Amino acid sequence: MKSVIVIGGGWAGLSCAVHLAGSGYQVTVLEAGKRLGGRASSFVEQKSGRTIDNGQHLFMGCYTETMKFLKTLGTLDKLKFQKNLGVDFVSRTGKISTLSCPRLPSPLHLFAGLLRLDTLSFSEKLGMAKVHRAVQKWDGNGSLSKITVEAWLKSLGQSDRSRRYFWDLITIAALNEKSDVAEADSLAIVLKEAFFGSIEKSQIAISSVGLSDLLNPACSDYLASRGGKIENDKLVTGLNIKDGQIQNIQLRENRTMSADYYVSALPFFALKNILPDALKADSFFGRISHLESSPIFSITLWFDREVMDQEFCALLDTHVQWVFNKNKINRSQETGSCLALVISGARDFMGKSDDEIIKICLEELGGCFPKSKDARPVSHLVQREKNATLSPKVGYAQYRLSQKTPIPNLFLCGDWTDTGYPATIESAVLSGVKASQAIHENRA
Repeated sequence: MKSVIVIGGGWAGLSCAVHLAGSGYQVTVLEAGKRLGGRASSFVEQKSGRTIDNGQHLFMGCYTETMKFLKTLGTLDKLKFQKNLGVDFVSRTGKISTLSCPRLPSPLHLFAGLLRLDTLSFSEKLGMAKVHRAVQKWDGNGSLSKITVEAWLKSLGQSDRSRRYFWDLITIAALNEKSDVAEADSLAIVLKEAFFGSIEKSQIAISSVGLSDLLNPACSDYLASRGGKIENDKLVTGLNIKDGQIQNIQLRENRTMSADYYVSALPFFALKNILPDALKADSFFGRISHLESSPIFSITLWFDREVMDQEFCALLDTHVQWVFNKNKINRSQETGSCLALVISGARDFMGKSDDEIIKICLEELGGCFPKSKDARPVSHLVQREKNATLSPKVGYAQYRLSQKTPIPNLFLCGDWTDTGYPATIESAVLSGVKASQAIHENRA
């Protein structure tokens, strides 16, 4: 039985490990932290005792590999799927506009939903058909990789208001980057797969449990039943190379481990830290120096009473883009209210204090949800994920690395690798599948 060491217990690493273990490999996952899931994980907040995600995530029906992965683990039933695509958009004056898509063949379901959305004029809604036609003609070979989302949408006649109240919200949610920075190619694949695909692919799903609870103990049990294991608190500090291959890996506790194959499931900025100096400037690995991260701020607010009716909604003309009602999502019997707020592409917030951020959030919530003005804030938690996702800036795709590397027994996975998708959970899981397939091909 061939052995594999997977470095990193995020979604990519665990996806790779599960696929390899299911194919007869002996797999050891080394995770530097105490919890699984990486940048899409959860933990128990001490004051409230509530399970908190380190960043609220939406899943979609188009996450094909993610659904297969969770089904394998037996945790797919922890996702709550909408019957049909629907989102409430709430303005700073408290006005609620609803995108409610009926069960019609795609893309008629989306256009029918848009026709009833009152944030846009009738002509603006009709004009959105130009985007659909452009996506249908899009060949997926990087033809939009040199133009921003904003420039692309303008070229398709999308008005300032349609971009502001619809397209920009999709862009920031899916790409974690503003439309004047993100490349159009990345948005095109999202629109084609998620919104202009089948009705089922456009369905939104939310986890009813913490993100780490989708993965553990299910992953540990799956690997253990096949001779593998997950080791936490195992920080890999280096790769020891001999005769062009990895001989072993160095761990923090001054010990080494060896296997037949190695998979790095580390983010690109962490991979640089374990590469030997000779590889950092290599023509292959050196490309990651051109990659950048985009931050996400996640703010959890507790109130003494309920302040919103929806499970989740998008906000208009605010810094906060999305709000999630955790009591409703998790079907909690607790009194009061627990809200998870998301600020994506949060570079402008990097220098702000917790107090400044909370003040902004409370002011915006007060306008969107009038009931929050009379509620008493009980507690809060601000999480800054500086390196939340790979920034899909114009031209970034050429610097994403493949799963195979110039080192024959080293493979890569991670949402930032070359999966053809922006850096989402689906990209992470898919990268793990691709890395496992590359190992299998190498063995053959």
